[in-house]
Amino acid sequence: MKSETSGKLKFENLRWRYLMALSAIALTIIISQTLLQHHISRQITDSAEINLSGRQRMLSQRISKAVLMLSISNDSLGSKQYANELNKSLQEWTNAHQALQYGNSSLGVKGVGDEVIKSMFAEIQPSFDLMVDRSQKILDVVSQRPAQAELDSVWVSDILEHESVFLAGMDEIVYTFDQLAYQKVVKLRKIEIILLVITLVLIFIEVRFIFWPSALLIRSNFAQLSESETNAKAMALELASLYDTLENSYLEIVDTDVAIEDLVLFGKCRSDGDFTMVSEQFSEIMQFINPPENFFVWLQDQGVEELYVSKIRELLLEGRSWDGELRLFNSEGDFVWLDMHLTPVLALDGSVSEILLVAADMTDVKEARVKSQEIHREKLEKKLKEQQYRSSLILEGQEEERRRISRDLHDGIGQYLTALKYSLDGINDVKSKQELIRLDVSKDLIGKVIKEVRRVSFHLTPVALSDYGIASVLHKFSQEMSKISRIPVTFENQTGFISRLESKVENNIYRVVQEAVNNSIKYSEASEIKIQLSHNSRYLHLEISDDGVGFDYTKLKDEGHFKSSGHGIFNIKERVNLINGNFELQTSKGNGTVIRIEIELENKLVAQI
Repeated sequence: MKSETSGKLKFENLRWRYLMALSAIALTIIISQTLLQHHISRQITDSAEINLSGRQRMLSQRISKAVLMLSISNDSLGSKQYANELNKSLQEWTNAHQALQYGNSSLGVKGVGDEVIKSMFAEIQPSFDLMVDRSQKILDVVSQRPAQAELDSVWVSDILEHESVFLAGMDEIVYTFDQLAYQKVVKLRKIEIILLVITLVLIFIEVRFIFWPSALLIRSNFAQLSESETNAKAMALELASLYDTLENSYLEIVDTDVAIEDLVLFGKCRSDGDFTMVSEQFSEIMQFINPPENFFVWLQDQGVEELYVSKIRELLLEGRSWDGELRLFNSEGDFVWLDMHLTPVLALDGSVSEILLVAADMTDVKEARVKSQEIHREKLEKKLKEQQYRSSLILEGQEEERRRISRDLHDGIGQYLTALKYSLDGINDVKSKQELIRLDVSKDLIGKVIKEVRRVSFHLTPVALSDYGIASVLHKFSQEMSKISRIPVTFENQTGFISRLESKVENNIYRVVQEAVNNSIKYSEASEIKIQLSHNSRYLHLEISDDGVGFDYTKLKDEGHFKSSGHGIFNIKERVNLINGNFELQTSKGNGTVIRIEIELENKLVAQI
């Protein structure tokens, strides 16, 4: 209970850490975007000012050219054309000169704020005013007498003289505008570097004090899950070994504390089998009323087949010994086990003159072995039940841990990621194309991360399993697996089963289907995987089938379940055994695989209100 409370507190702290970390990242993005957009907008104004200043130089030269052409033109039509050009250039020049100093939104300039540039405009202002005055006088003269206009040469000289002063001043102004714009670019670069350093420091702090401890916490939880799974596998291996031991226990020779008697001479007989001597011990063991006359006939009377008796006689007549255990019946009908050794005695001519019956009574030893096997079997059965109980506890613990991690992923990290996505979606004031691309990529990545978190959370423990039951979850599971795998997975609820089962039963059914479908996706090379659910008044039937390559199940059982996909089959069988179900697997090479599970519904249905 204490460790569970500690785990909840750790994950509560983890939620707040992630919220702080993601909020800090979002705040950094907003601040950097605001600063960058502000400086970029100012850079756009600087560019307009430089372009407009350079245009002023061109317009002053156009005005001088028009004045010169008016002074030498004798053609009234030509004079009118040059006068129009002078008037147009003069108006544009005057408007631009005012806009550069005091601002004009239509031209995209905001006016001079730098004192150095203001002083430069002040220096060229007299020349500008004189050129405007002389140009206006020339226009007045031309407009009054366009045919016989005689221009004052002093006006023309004044314009040409002060044009050079204006051009020199505008050159300085353009250069100064360019320098100021360059300084702003350098400042913007420094701001970007500072923001980058702040972001890197912030990321380092978050990695060191938030993400790294969180990763260690999650790794610790997964390590515990992995350890539990390893223990479960070890117990499963031990369980399988116990099953094998139980099956072979009746064939094993168990050491006992019963002493085997020494071999003694039980009797003698001639080569044809007629007894010449029967010991008292032999008579006592077999409880003879009248000792047998012929050994070979007696063996047949004891139930030994004639074929084997003939073989024993043949070996003895060839001068070779025979030994073995014989199960016989005494006069009262009780079993008697004798460790019999038949030894031929050869005459001088090499023929068999006599056969010695040397034996030991093994009845007590055999009975002790049977008792030992019974005791051993009882111990094995008890241990099997204990192992099944432990496996059940481990699986339930794994399911609980999966539910906790799934809940924390869905309700904790998933919610914060969603909040971060909404925060990114709220950033709309992005003018730079490169920043817009980065923002779109970030939104796309956040969306994929949210989908992946939901997918992992669903596969750890589907929330719908506790809310809606096994039928709804299997339907959802088939849809999810069809999306992430290249093989379509279909689900069919053939009898409309909607009843709720015990939580342990539903969890194990879901894990069985999950294991079977994953095995089919990995190994079957199938074109379709089907999950079929049906029921009647007594049983729930589940079938998972594919049309893939299949496998040799007999060979798999001979090699052992803990090689490649055999481990998955063993896990399925264990889970079915835990809920007292029946398991059937039908497969062969080239004919696909069908897994059928049958679960008795009695005492497993949950009452629904």
